[in-house]
Amino acid sequence: MDLLKQMQTLALFQGVPLEKLEALAERALYRTYKAGEMFIGDTDPAHAFYVIITGQVKLYKSSPEGREQTLNLLGPGDPFGMCTAFAIESFPANAMALEESGILLIPGPVMEAVAMKEPRLLVNIIQILSNRLREAMSLVESLSLKEIPQRLASFFIHALKQDAGQGTNVLELTVTQRELAKILGSTPEALSRAVRKMSNARPTVVSPMPADETTRDSIRSESRPANGEKTACTIGCAMSTSPACCGLSALMYCR
Repeated sequence: MDLLKQMQTLALFQGVPLEKLEALAERALYRTYKAGEMFIGDTDPAHAFYVIITGQVKLYKSSPEGREQTLNLLGPGDPFGMCTAFAIESFPANAMALEESGILLIPGPVMEAVAMKEPRLLVNIIQILSNRLREAMSLVESLSLKEIPQRLASFFIHALKQDAGQGTNVLELTVTQRELAKILGSTPEALSRAVRKMSNARPTVVSPMPADETTRDSIRSESRPANGEKTACTIGCAMSTSPACCGLSALMYCR
């Protein structure tokens, strides 16, 4: 893989001179991880900067009792590990590939040396950290102040805003019901009850959706132009192998 070419397409490195990117690419590594593989633990020594090239990765914390809370769901172009690259020696969370993923790894001292000489790179990193801080504050608010239906609605609204620049009003999520529950700080059973409750609440239109043999929940959220009318969010659930997934397509009107 041409790492330099890949780096030139990433928002993280936009505006960074070519010679600085070449210095980073010379020391960078590219690694691939299988779906379900945890490649960083929250006690592992780490002093590197990571960028997802392909696939999907989740950052999460877990308790000794086995409970998990997903902190971030990251995709192509998203960096992580910035705190370990510049400051602390151990990674503050676990990192797991949700699908086969390709990760760019840049040693911390190399990243720090280039960043000290290139203000544009520092500005890009600060912007990313600012967005992550805002997301962390929203997560704390959601987990501490909102019930599960509110968390679910907030998650869809946030995801739709992130995809707004793609020129579409349809959001397709490929995470499983179990993973979505971890993002919302819930359990799959509680999430299913919340979806059923939202489906039964007025004003809601519920129509049957044929079950298929997929092994993932298919969750589709659709928004309509802001013209004084309500925003429509469609949740479609098709999972014949799981009784917790009702096989319903629920149209919820979010005020």
